[in-house]
Amino acid sequence: MNARVTDSVSPVGSVDKALTLIEVLADAGPEGAALRDLVATSGLNKASVHRLLRALVHRGFAEQDASQRYRLGSRPALLVERFLSEENLPALFRPVLLGISHQVQELVHLGTLETPNVLYLDKVEPDRTIRVWSRIGRQSPALTTALGRAMIAAEGIPDESLGVYDGDADGDTGRRFRRAVEAARTNGFATEQEENEAGISCVAVALVRPAGRPVAVSITGPTSRMGSERLAELGELLRDELSSASPHGLTVATRRTALVE
Repeated sequence: MNARVTDSVSPVGSVDKALTLIEVLADAGPEGAALRDLVATSGLNKASVHRLLRALVHRGFAEQDASQRYRLGSRPALLVERFLSEENLPALFRPVLLGISHQVQELVHLGTLETPNVLYLDKVEPDRTIRVWSRIGRQSPALTTALGRAMIAAEGIPDESLGVYDGDADGDTGRRFRRAVEAARTNGFATEQEENEAGISCVAVALVRPAGRPVAVSITGPTSRMGSERLAELGELLRDELSSASPHGLTVATRRTALVE
C-alpha cells in the first residue's frame, strides 16, 4: 500500500496531486529522483506525474538536472522566507508569547538582530504591573541584552568576530558579554542581570529560521524574584514552550556540549 494514499478525498484532485508530488520531491532531498521513482512513491500515474512536473518546473517548485532527475526547486524556500519575515513574526508568535506571559506572569519580548542592536518586534505585559521601559520598534545594544546574547550564540559567530558587538572592549563589559555568550552556547539560553535597568533581570532563548537571522523570546522581571536559580528555571521553561508551540519552520537553538579538558 502506498504511503501517500489517504482515506479522505481532496475537494480539488489536481491540486492535491501537485501537493503530493511536492512532498515527494522534498523527501527525495538534493539528489532528487527519477521519473519512475516519483511515479512509484506518489502513487500517481506516469502521465499525471510528467504533466505536473512540467507545471512545477515552470513555477519554480521543481527543477530537473542534466541527468533527468527531478528535485525540489527554490520556490518553496522563498515562500517560507516571506512567511517568516520580520513583518509576520509578531502575528505568528503572538499566541506563544501570550501563553508564556500568562504562565509566568512576567513581561515577554520578541526580538531580532539588527547588528549591533536588538530590535523589539513585540511584547506581552503581565496582569501585574512591572516597571520596565520597553517599546515595540525600540533598539537596544545586543551587548547587554539577553535577547541579543541568545541570538549571537545561536548564529555561531566565532569569538574573534564578536568585536562588532562589543567594540573589542577589554573592560568588564566586554569580558562579561563574552562569558555570557559562551554560557548561552552551552546552556541554550542567555541571561542578563541589571545590565540595562537597575533591579531588572532577563532570560532569553533563540530560535533559528530556515532563512534569515535568528529571533529570540525573553522573559523580563524584577531581580527580586528573578535570581540566578529562577532565571535558569525560566530558561528551561522557555526552551520547552518554544519547542512545542513556536511557528512551524522555526527551531530552538541547540545547546553546544561543553568541552572536557
